[in-house]
Amino acid sequence: MKQPKKKETLSTWKEKLDRIFSRYIKQRDMINGKGQCISCGDVFTIDQLDAGHFRSRKYMSTRYDEMNVQLQCRKCNRFNSGEAYQFGQALDEKYGEGTALKLIQKSYEIKKYTVDELKSLYDYYKGKLNAD
Repeated sequence: MKQPKKKETLSTWKEKLDRIFSRYIKQRDMINGKGQCISCGDVFTIDQLDAGHFRSRKYMSTRYDEMNVQLQCRKCNRFNSGEAYQFGQALDEKYGEGTALKLIQKSYEIKKYTVDELKSLYDYYKGKLNAD
């Protein structure tokens, strides 16, 4: 007997998208299995790195913004409150002066995703993972 299909909820799709988006960020920034923490600058292997958010994931308007999410060592991301000041400075160096401020401003915009939007983003990043 078939199990009834689970209802597709926003939280289910956010979790799925978070996982694939994180994998994409790691793949995007890793070179030969290693990546540099945007905050401290040290080099780590993939198992020691997170896809760290400059502006917290609670801000939906920047949650899946590729500039907002960078490789970050677990120490900086999880135990040092994301090292936001260093993260912001590094973003400005990488993408141009004022990038961190623009992300802060963008983070306060209201964004409410629909299930269809989350599915579409999931498919987009899954495609990007498979293309590389």
